[in-house]
Amino acid sequence: MQLLIVVVMCLQETASFQTTTTRTACTSLAFRRRNSQRYEQPIISSPSRTSTLPVFPCFPRYATTKLESNVEQNNRQDKDDDGALTETVSKSLLQEDDDEKEGEELTVPIPMDDEMTTMKNIMLLLCWGVALLSALDRVAMSVAMVPLSAELGYTDTMKGSVSSLFSVGYGLGIVPAGILVATASPRVVMACGIAVWSIATIATPQAAAYSSMIPLLLARASVGAAESVVLPTLQTLLSSWTTRENKSRSLATVFSGFHAGTVAAYLLSPLVIDYTGDWRSIFTLYGGIGLFWLIPWFIFSSDSPQQAAVEFNSTVVVDVLPPAKKRDVRDQKNGIDVMSEFAKAIETLKEAPWADFIRSKGAWAMLAAHAANNWGLYNTLAWSPTFYSEHYGLNVRDSALYSILPSVAGALGGLVAGSLADAALQSIDEEKDQEKRDEATTKVRKGFQGLALFVPAMALFTLSNHLPDEPFVAQLLLMGTTGFQAFNAAGYLAANQEKSGPKWAGLLYSITSLPAVMVGTLGVYLTGQILDVTHQDWASVFALNGCINLLGALAFVSLYDSKREFD
Repeated sequence: MQLLIVVVMCLQETASFQTTTTRTACTSLAFRRRNSQRYEQPIISSPSRTSTLPVFPCFPRYATTKLESNVEQNNRQDKDDDGALTETVSKSLLQEDDDEKEGEELTVPIPMDDEMTTMKNIMLLLCWGVALLSALDRVAMSVAMVPLSAELGYTDTMKGSVSSLFSVGYGLGIVPAGILVATASPRVVMACGIAVWSIATIATPQAAAYSSMIPLLLARASVGAAESVVLPTLQTLLSSWTTRENKSRSLATVFSGFHAGTVAAYLLSPLVIDYTGDWRSIFTLYGGIGLFWLIPWFIFSSDSPQQAAVEFNSTVVVDVLPPAKKRDVRDQKNGIDVMSEFAKAIETLKEAPWADFIRSKGAWAMLAAHAANNWGLYNTLAWSPTFYSEHYGLNVRDSALYSILPSVAGALGGLVAGSLADAALQSIDEEKDQEKRDEATTKVRKGFQGLALFVPAMALFTLSNHLPDEPFVAQLLLMGTTGFQAFNAAGYLAANQEKSGPKWAGLLYSITSLPAVMVGTLGVYLTGQILDVTHQDWASVFALNGCINLLGALAFVSLYDSKREFD
C-alpha cells in the first residue's frame, strides 16, 4: 500500500498534464462551435485589475480560482461560426522570482448547460464501467471455484479461505484508500487501483499452480486491496459530480455496474470456460479488459466539473482545483515533492474529525447497515454457484446461470429505489426550514434502508425454514433478497454523502467500511466452516444470514439521522 501511495503521488501530476493535452486536441474544435449562451462572471484579482472570464457552463457547483499577483491577462474578442460575439481570456501563471506571492482565492458559480451535462453523463458511465470491472474480477473466482476445487481437491473450508482472502485484502486497504483519495487525485487513485487488480487477476492462475495455497491467497488479497479504492473514490467523485436532488439516482446508476459485472461474470465465465476448456482463461480475459479500460479513463475522466470545464477549454489556462485537492503553484511548476505529499497525507489524518466520527450515531448506523449488507452480499457473491452445485447437483454453466437473475434484480432494485428517493427528496427541498428538511430526509433514508434489510431477512428465513425442491424457487427467493438489498443506494450509501462534505466523504465511507468488510469476510469464512461441520446444511447458513440482516435494519432505523456533521 505504501508503494501504491508513492506511485499515485508521482502519477497524478503527469496524468493531469497528459489528459489535458489529449482532451484539448480531441475537443477544442467542438467547444469553439458553441451556440449556447456563455456565462460571464467578474474576476477581481486586485482592486486595480478587473476582467471578465467566460466561465464554461458546468454542473451547479463552485470553482475556486487561485490567482497570482503577477497574472498576465490577454483579452480578445472573437466571433463564433454563427456570428455570436464571445469573449475569451488567456491566463498564464508566471513566477518572476523565488518569492511566491499568493493572490486571492475567488469562488465563481458555474451554471450548467448541455455540454457539461454530457460530461457528467460520461463521467457516470466511466464510473459505472469501473464498478462493472471490479465485480467481474471479483465474481470470476466464484464461478471458477467449482472446476478449480474439483481439480485441486479443495474442501468447503478451503473454498471459504480463498473467497475470504479477497475481503481481507479489501479490509486492509480500505482506510489507506480513503486517506489517499482525500489527499490525491481521485481519478489517478482509481487508475492505479484498476491497474493493480487487473495484473493480480491475470496472475491468479499462475498462483494457483503452486502446491501451497499461499500464492493464490496472496493473489486474491492483492485483488481485494486494489479494489478497495473503488468505493471511496466513487463516493468522492459522485460527491463532486452530483447534487442532492439526483444523488440517489446517480448512485444507483453507478452502483448498478456492480450488478452488471456480476451478471456478466456469471453469464460469460461458463461460456469462456467451455470454449477454451480451461477455467484459467477467464482471469486472463478479465484482467486484460481492465488494463484496456485505463485508456478511456485517463482520456475522459475528471476529478470535478470545474476541472473538466478548464481541461476541455483550450483557450483558458487557470488553476481550478476540486475540493480538498488544492495544490501549490510552485509544486505544479517544479514537480512533485513526494515527502511533501506524505506530509499532506499526515496533515489530513490530523485534520480528520475522528472524535466526531466516533460520537456520531449516524456513522454507527451506517456502519451497522453496511456490515449487515456485506455479510449477505459477500456470501451471495462467493457461494451462490456452489449452493446450486452442491444442493441441486448442477454443473458449472447451470450453477452460474441460476445466479444471474438475482443480480439483475439487484440492478433494477437499485435504480427503482434511487428514482423514488430522489422524487421524495425533491418535494422535501421545497421546505424552507432546514430542521424539517433533515427530519423528512431521515425518514426517507430509514424507510429505504429498512426495506433493504428487512425484506431480505424475511426471504432468507423462508429459505432456511424449507429449502425448495426446485432450484428456480430458490432463485426467486434469492432474487427478492438481492433486489431489495440494492435499496441500499437510497439508504446508507446516499446517507454517507449527506453526513459529510466532499472532503471527508471518501474517508467516512472508508472508516465505516473497515469493520463492515471484516464482518463480511467473517461471514464468508464462517459459511465454509458451517457447511463442512453440518455436511452442506444450507438452511443453517440462510438462517444466520437472515438474523444478521434483521439486526442491521434495527440498528439503522434506531440510530440514523440526516443532519450534516462533517464538512
